[in-house]
Amino acid sequence: MTGRAGSPYLCQVEYHLLTPFWKSYELIDFGEGQRLERWDKLLLQRPDSWAIGTPTSQIDTWRPHHRFILEGAYQGRWEPPLSEAWVMTYRSKKGWTLQLEARPTRYKHLGLFPEQAVHWEWLYEGLRERPPARVLNLFAYTGAASIVAALAGASVTHVDASKPAITWANRNAQLNGISTIRWIHEDVRAFVQRERRRGHRYEAILLDPPAYGLSPEGKRWLLEKDLPPLLQDVAALLAQNGLLLLNTYSGDLSPATLYRLTQEIFGSMAIEVGELVLQTRTERYLSTGYFLRGVRLSGPAAG
Repeated sequence: MTGRAGSPYLCQVEYHLLTPFWKSYELIDFGEGQRLERWDKLLLQRPDSWAIGTPTSQIDTWRPHHRFILEGAYQGRWEPPLSEAWVMTYRSKKGWTLQLEARPTRYKHLGLFPEQAVHWEWLYEGLRERPPARVLNLFAYTGAASIVAALAGASVTHVDASKPAITWANRNAQLNGISTIRWIHEDVRAFVQRERRRGHRYEAILLDPPAYGLSPEGKRWLLEKDLPPLLQDVAALLAQNGLLLLNTYSGDLSPATLYRLTQEIFGSMAIEVGELVLQTRTERYLSTGYFLRGVRLSGPAAG
């Protein structure tokens, strides 16, 4: 996928693998809708709808310490029960260190997504070139990207509609000695619209929207319906030469669709799109979602 000749949109398709700097995480095997992973000293088995195909070894030969059992479409339990939290450490190729609390949830997630490390590296380097940068992290969850941005010297505004997620993110910030992040418990759409009316600008905007969700006021979020108008507001907030990062864990929005939306909504940008991929030691690749990231080449539209 490339931009048209003479087009201001520059696009590069990339497939990003897990960086080699994780020591406390490893994807061991996957297939038949399951994945087997090492999280520090724990072997964990979780369902994964993207884990298509045959695993390297038969699933009944896996010996996880804990296995997640679905009890409905999205929720379930860990068997045997897993309740303790522990700290995962990521050491970057540039020497900075990130510590994050891993904790079991009833939604199978553990509070961080190891494949995001490639974005942490990109974000840190990009922000170090733009001091002092203002960063807006939307759907910010437990705050890994917010903390990386703060470690890079940025002024960070962290927005999420989940109070427990913000509390978790605050604990992560404390683990890393960060006390400068601005925490906003609010519907992302409402906050962004207010920032647009105020005429605020940011040198980096990060989005990690869910496929569906609810605001604190009970307003429903549907990715395919609500992402385009949100991007319209985000486009008015992103400064010239600003960084944009968009992750989606929904198969309904492909890299080509993300690229087209950005073309239609933003000014000229240098863009790369692709998949985030985990790999095993035997070089089997598991896709975990799609991303778009880039640099704005012209200023925000009026409005």
